[in-house]
Amino acid sequence: MAVEELITMLEKYGIKGLLIGLAYIIIRTMIKSEWFGNWWSKFTDKFVEFVLRKKVKEPPHEVSESDILNHDVFNYIDFWTYSKIPTFQFSTEYRTVVFRKYLAIFLKNYKIGLKDFIQSKNYQKMEQAELWKSLLDLLNKIIMEYERECEDQGIPKIVVLKMKARNNDTITLIIDIIENITNSQFYESDKNYLKIYSILNILLSILENTISNSIPVCNSINGQLKGLSITDNGRVYTEP
Repeated sequence: MAVEELITMLEKYGIKGLLIGLAYIIIRTMIKSEWFGNWWSKFTDKFVEFVLRKKVKEPPHEVSESDILNHDVFNYIDFWTYSKIPTFQFSTEYRTVVFRKYLAIFLKNYKIGLKDFIQSKNYQKMEQAELWKSLLDLLNKIIMEYERECEDQGIPKIVVLKMKARNNDTITLIIDIIENITNSQFYESDKNYLKIYSILNILLSILENTISNSIPVCNSINGQLKGLSITDNGRVYTEP
């Protein structure tokens, strides 16, 4: 900020207004800095791990098939898809369209994959090793499907790669926790209901984490999107 601008602010708003303006500029600069991005990334990783561990330690003890079919994960996916994501605003119009599309595709594929897995009822007859393998295959299939659809819908590869890199640590932790649940006697119940219900709680955290990280990931992309275009509802959006 130039000296002339500081003088103008001082004359117009007084010393208090000047200090507030300077504080705002300093905070905004810090938020956009690489240091803050790294700190925020580490903080969210620790917070996610805390939430996941807490959910695993406190599962419900009476679970039915209805509880699984109507799990909160499906309600949240619908809420985010139809109420929250359409209101998200990113740094440019182009990025807003791209990241909204990415999140919608991401959530849709998780919903389809989880619904198909649950409605097949195959998990009800599985032993520990088979259940663990089927869940790992499910996660890999969901990831492959939404990444393929993102490519088909014109989502830039850099966006998919950045989101994937940001989620890698969380996915690794999720896989570790899912393995622990499937192999634990503590979660034994009729037809694996308690295990599946607890795992759906954990998968819900993947979705929450991905959505909350979309803005920091968007802000971390510098220059690679310049000049790219995407069409949405018949309108073409181009990154400046």
